[in-house]
Amino acid sequence: MENSVWSKDYQSAKQKFHNCIDSLRSKNINVSHDELNINELDPYGNDLLIDVVWIGDSNAEKVYMSTSGIHGVEGFAGSAIQLTLLNNLNEIPKNTAFIFVHVLNPWGMSWIRRENESNVDLNRNFLTNDEPYKGSHPHYEKLDPIINIKKLPQKINLFNIRMLMHGLIHGQIKTKQAYAEGQYDFPKGLHFGGNKLEKGPRHFIDWLTIKLVNVKRCVWIDLHTGLGESGEDALLVDLSPDDKKYIELENQAFGHRIASLDPKAGVAYKIRGGMQKGTELRFPNINWTSITQEFGTIPGVSVIQSLRSESSWNHYSNKEGLDLLNHWSKKDLLAAFRPFDNNWENKIISRGDTFFNQTLRFLLN
Repeated sequence: MENSVWSKDYQSAKQKFHNCIDSLRSKNINVSHDELNINELDPYGNDLLIDVVWIGDSNAEKVYMSTSGIHGVEGFAGSAIQLTLLNNLNEIPKNTAFIFVHVLNPWGMSWIRRENESNVDLNRNFLTNDEPYKGSHPHYEKLDPIINIKKLPQKINLFNIRMLMHGLIHGQIKTKQAYAEGQYDFPKGLHFGGNKLEKGPRHFIDWLTIKLVNVKRCVWIDLHTGLGESGEDALLVDLSPDDKKYIELENQAFGHRIASLDPKAGVAYKIRGGMQKGTELRFPNINWTSITQEFGTIPGVSVIQSLRSESSWNHYSNKEGLDLLNHWSKKDLLAAFRPFDNNWENKIISRGDTFFNQTLRFLLN
């Protein structure tokens, strides 16, 4: 497995990423590589840094950006796709550059968490200056005792039944939206968006501020797992179906595979503080096309179950280091976002590579 693009842990994925950078340089391709230090350690005492690379013309006006691992444990699949793309990259189109951000939340990937070291869901953390880090969906408080247990997790529990009953009573769409939208009132709860821009996102924005000076157009694919049918990918955009850009993407590029974040329209949900929207607002002079490529794994209620169990273990076990890492809730969480199945792995790589080529053609047209 370690000879493949799939990695056993964050440090091995990072080494493979560095090997890809060396390989690109050996092909005489221009590569600028930076490491953004978040001043945190992995379970083995290694420093954690975010790898960011700019490949191609430093003054390019068109940029293709690939980001992975903002949700930590989801970085295993995102990294595998990025390594595949880099291994296959042999030439750079004129006036074009590639940005690869490899695992934006290295702490989460290292410690098998979706959140970062402060229990912040970084994809709810990119609020702009005029948005306070306060508030929650009005229904989240009702969900809190179901999804955020204040004791050690039990392998056998009634969570699935309780969640199903809650959805039947209050409505599935309202329940889904309340659970996943992002909240800023329950610091130990799921989908906590934080109380300020976190270190990783701040370093990322600062790096982009330097690099994007000449950029006029950017196609950005953010890689995720855990939502949808197993092995299938959803292409999610933060646009309404009647938006001009949504119609353009549907008609000129990706057809009906494009889906809105509207919870009434499909598997997704509206979010606050999302990375892509928050970044777009910080760089308004760039023509952005931002798409989340989301790969399904296991049924949604089972994904939430795994997040719930791991979260309670993380907050209430009083364990540290490898004692914290070696628990069934961590294994369940990893399997929920990175199934150990060859067929699933092959589908993810194939779909990731195919979509890369589709979106690159869209950028160059």
